[in-house]
Amino acid sequence: MGVERADRGGLHRLHEQTIDALIAAAGQRDRTAEGHSRRVARYCVAIGRMIGLSQDEMTTLKYAAGLHDIGKVAISRKILNKLGKLTEQEFSVMKQHSTIGLRIIEKIDGFQDAAPIIKHHHERYDGRGYPDGLVGEDIPLGSRIISIAEAFDILTSDVPWRDAMDQESALDEIRACAGTQFDPTLVSAFSEAIVSGVVER
Repeated sequence: MGVERADRGGLHRLHEQTIDALIAAAGQRDRTAEGHSRRVARYCVAIGRMIGLSQDEMTTLKYAAGLHDIGKVAISRKILNKLGKLTEQEFSVMKQHSTIGLRIIEKIDGFQDAAPIIKHHHERYDGRGYPDGLVGEDIPLGSRIISIAEAFDILTSDVPWRDAMDQESALDEIRACAGTQFDPTLVSAFSEAIVSGVVER
């Protein structure tokens, strides 16, 4: 049993190093990628704790959250770093990153469970997301968690066209989209995590 735990620990460290390497690679194309991925993972862990995910579920969620945008390594810098609104054609290219992420991650032993979570993290609870227009609980739980965490991080980060929102204003925006963009049960869990101080930026 002790040997098995040691083997699992070594494998987990290897997976963590793989994630760090892939995030660093993504950071070469998008300078905000590294910090964004790590914050999203932290928010996801907070939600996971609030809803009582198992240790294995939490591990898979952390892997998926850390690598949710890895598909952007295949998107041009011109699109990734564009300051204004993307054209319809540019947005069509950008949307491919979730499916590209799936194709990258599913090839890595130990990350297969994270791959569909990455693919579907831009689905919307009302079915108006991408790539497959999944609705409600047909969207993988991890994907529904990441969508909230990612939106919150974007809202509370400085971007070229606006200053970062404070946490309460960002939470109000997230709550306003409960039932449309986001799973309302998970929005409540995240709100409780932020308000109670389970997670800090």
